[in-house]
Amino acid sequence: MMVPSPVGAKSPASAGAKRHSPVPLLHGEQKRAKQDGSCGAGDDEQPIDVGRTPEAQFRAVIQALQDEALESPGIPMVARTMLAEGARPWLKNVTNDGLHDLQKQILGQIRETFNSIASGMDTNIEDRRRDVKTKTSELSDLEAQLQDAFRLLAQADAQIEVSREKQLKAEQQVNWSQANDKAFKERRRERAKEVQMLHNELKHCAAVEEGLKPLVEGTCPIEDQKKVCDRLMEELQKLGSDAALLVALPMVLDKKPDERKSFDLIVLDGVKDVLRKTMETVESKLSAANEAIDGVNQEADAHTAASIKLYSDLDDEIREVQMAEEVRKDRAAAIKSLENQAEDCRNLLGASAKSSEASKAIREKFSEVQNDLESLMSAASSLEEVDAMSEAQK
Repeated sequence: MMVPSPVGAKSPASAGAKRHSPVPLLHGEQKRAKQDGSCGAGDDEQPIDVGRTPEAQFRAVIQALQDEALESPGIPMVARTMLAEGARPWLKNVTNDGLHDLQKQILGQIRETFNSIASGMDTNIEDRRRDVKTKTSELSDLEAQLQDAFRLLAQADAQIEVSREKQLKAEQQVNWSQANDKAFKERRRERAKEVQMLHNELKHCAAVEEGLKPLVEGTCPIEDQKKVCDRLMEELQKLGSDAALLVALPMVLDKKPDERKSFDLIVLDGVKDVLRKTMETVESKLSAANEAIDGVNQEADAHTAASIKLYSDLDDEIREVQMAEEVRKDRAAAIKSLENQAEDCRNLLGASAKSSEASKAIREKFSEVQNDLESLMSAASSLEEVDAMSEAQK
């Protein structure tokens, strides 16, 4: 005698008539259901109601066994297909004596297969969790590195400001030195001009003295005498000679040397004395001017020696600014690199988090299928107990 199965002992034909009933579809099941005709036209649009009927539970178990996307380490797909085929008659036909040993063995193997699938899912979930944790830690490290990098960049900016300030001061020192260079050149030019002027005065005095000599000695030609005398008078007047001396001199020079008296000689000595004192004065001024120009040259030489260090200091400060700018450039590039790494890490973390959540959702869905299997097995066990009680009552 045959007893009704846990799914109401429906015939294969009647069972096939309900293949459009909503059942839980795992990863990859919807496409396969459309291919083998086990899913109705509205399956994609209707919400899945898990485990509401034995028929839905049965289909969920069979589809899980046949779903290649659900990996079962150590249990090949061909074995799972055989288990699915072996489960069908068990679910359709339960004898009056309950489940026989082969049916129980198939159930145990299905349960073992589901446990293998679940174990793989749990391992995958744990891997995803560790991956999310690792990515989160990496992102935290990158963000900490970014904070340090921004701190170092701020230090580089501050160093650039300090170096530029030093460079500015060095430039001001060099500008001051260059201004002094111009001042020394001007002083040298003025001193040289003064020396040249004094040299000219000295030569002029010598020329005047030389012009007086032929007049005193009476060797000047008669036709040139008046002209030479007039020129001499002009020069003596420029030199600030005594007026009485200037009045007496032409009369003295008109006389022949042997006609001159003591007074005449006094006048000539007075003129010679004026010329001598004038030359001494010019020579004294020339000596002072030469000393002055030597002093300016010494100052200029000392200034030039000091300027060499100023120019060297400026070169050093320019190099310091350039080095600080290079450091700043490198640190800005490091920040850009860290920002890119952090962005990539965020994207990977987001993808890992989504993958982790998806793995959890698949695991939860498969837990429902496992529950469906346990529910069907429990229903079969209940029938076996009922049959046993009926036999006892007879």
